[in-house]
Amino acid sequence: MKKNIDNFKIFYLSFLGKAVSNILSQKISDLWKPINNSRVAAIGFCSPYLKSINKKTQRIFFLTPSLHGLYHFDLNDKNITVSVNEYILPIEDLSLDRLLVAHSFEYLIDHKKFLREAWRVLDKNGEILIIVPNSFGLWRPYYKKNLSSLRTFSFAELNALLLNNFFTPIDFNYSLFFPPINNQLVLKRVNIFEKVNMSFLKFFSGTIIVRARKNYSAAILEEKKIIKRKVMQKIRS
Repeated sequence: MKKNIDNFKIFYLSFLGKAVSNILSQKISDLWKPINNSRVAAIGFCSPYLKSINKKTQRIFFLTPSLHGLYHFDLNDKNITVSVNEYILPIEDLSLDRLLVAHSFEYLIDHKKFLREAWRVLDKNGEILIIVPNSFGLWRPYYKKNLSSLRTFSFAELNALLLNNFFTPIDFNYSLFFPPINNQLVLKRVNIFEKVNMSFLKFFSGTIIVRARKNYSAAILEEKKIIKRKVMQKIRS
């Protein structure tokens, strides 16, 4: 997985990578308006999106998956970068308002375990924003070959994963409607491709971006059901 860090750095230094960074940064800014003193964490390779999440924050935790290797972001004094196990985050319960997941979710083995950990660290109304390769998109071969993605996702898969792990999806967005060609002439016109974002084209987008809110009450209700089942089992036995 350490190879991925080098792949990411090379990619985002290219004309293609810079175009992707600009487009997705704008998407993140549109989906997440700045909140005063917000507590934010970003897991994966998120340095290209620093400006879009760094406004008015109290502090940002940049979490690099341990298998990626530690990567130092261009941070100011209030921010922290640390190498982590994605399934055991070194963050206290209910201590984050927002969690950005970029170049991470598609490399996970156990998505349920990760989402349960994300649920733990987010505050009661906390939000998670996940950026993943689209299973039906034009970028799918590129992600697998050049960025070593383990898998891609469809809308239905993401929606089910989030709902089953106590998150309520509140916004699905699609982006990267242009082909992954490192050509300046094509890349100068990427905004045209993005603006022609008609409903039927979303299936061919390079990425899916989902914003979801922690469903605190659903998890509490589920816990009560589990306790009730255990009590009933003891009574019957």
